[in-house]
Amino acid sequence: MTAEHYIREKERLSQAMNGQDRLMEAVEDITETLKKHNLDGMTETAFDVMCFSLETVHLGKLNLSQFLP
Repeated sequence: MTAEHYIREKERLSQAMNGQDRLMEAVEDITETLKKHNLDGMTETAFDVMCFSLETVHLGKLNLSQFLP
């Protein structure tokens, strides 16, 4: 990631979260969690865990009974 891309993403995400303070607070919370589980030094595994976590959150919102016969 280039510095320009980082700045653009920070601005985009800050706007989506209604302010830079909220974005940086979320980054700090996620960073603490990654450190707590010793994932801060394992980039690929950390990415996989984050993706799995997001998928789990979204699956939890689904009403799976609507797909069953």
